[in-house]
Amino acid sequence: MKIILVILIGISGGITVGSAIAAFFTLLKFVARIAQITETWDNIVFYEYCMVVGAVTGSVLYYSDINFRLNKLIIILIGILSGVFLGLFTSALAEVLNVIPVFAKKFKVKHELIYIIIALILGKVFGSLFYFLAFLKY
Repeated sequence: MKIILVILIGISGGITVGSAIAAFFTLLKFVARIAQITETWDNIVFYEYCMVVGAVTGSVLYYSDINFRLNKLIIILIGILSGVFLGLFTSALAEVLNVIPVFAKKFKVKHELIYIIIALILGKVFGSLFYFLAFLKY
């Protein structure tokens, strides 16, 4: 009985989070913007399938004990590319939602905007390095 309850809670939580992410991407017109920039409107269904397959594959790999036994240099390269993607994605998201301009206007620091952006970048980099070097033991 406990196992069935845990399975139902896990599935319902996954559906909730998945629906929220799908609504978020739809609200930002993420897939439509990709198709517009690349001028490939005929591939929009392919982009949607790639997002779903990527999300499912990432979830399965994260929660499984699959080991690919990759070279450390390849793992470092994958980590750097993943970090670049995540950094660009969060920066684009902040730009779309106008977080930084609203912040600068609210606190009257328009002329110091470059320092704010540099501080955000350095904080993210040093925070990530501290976490990975201090807390993760491999």
